[in-house]
Amino acid sequence: MDVTTSSRPWEAIWQAGERTPLPTAPLLRKLVVCFGELWDCSDLFANVRAGYNQRLRTTLGRAFLRELRVELNPRLLNDHPAELIPTLAHELAHLVVHHRCNADAASHGWEFQALLRMLRLPEDRTHNLPVEHLRQRRGAAISKKKSKFLYLHRCSDCGQLFVAAKAKRNCYCRACGPTMEWEIFRLPNTASGKQLANKFLNANG
Repeated sequence: MDVTTSSRPWEAIWQAGERTPLPTAPLLRKLVVCFGELWDCSDLFANVRAGYNQRLRTTLGRAFLRELRVELNPRLLNDHPAELIPTLAHELAHLVVHHRCNADAASHGWEFQALLRMLRLPEDRTHNLPVEHLRQRRGAAISKKKSKFLYLHRCSDCGQLFVAAKAKRNCYCRACGPTMEWEIFRLPNTASGKQLANKFLNANG
């Protein structure tokens, strides 16, 4: 297909830029089909799936080569809709290169660049968009999660007790060595559960 024709469903979205909302699933599918026709790989793109993933944070999109699947970041693209067409084309180009060249081609080699030049789209998709508000501190996220249970561990040999937020089976009692086994009792991580655990610990002490 001649890329200079006006029958490109992505052209209006690309030129409209910030005024265009993100494509719905049917329209996104039309965009994928259009790129497949332009790159002469309609058979391949018949099996390609493209959609949005709310869990993506700072990356605009990603491609799953074996699964023929593309995920786009709706949060970033909602704020910067003009990035959608270049991002979608970028990720789809990865699928085409992998299908045609397998592992013999570089990720952003000349085969990849040629596909984007055919569409007159930028070859580099490294963005400088503001993403600090989307970053999540891994430690902060973990600290917010409260374990539903407490695990009371008792050594089967000497009766030594300790309480942990997770069941620990890959450690052993220092007094009894690696041949011992833990008896593990699950308690609710509530005030009454903690009170019961302390009762056992105090009785053992």
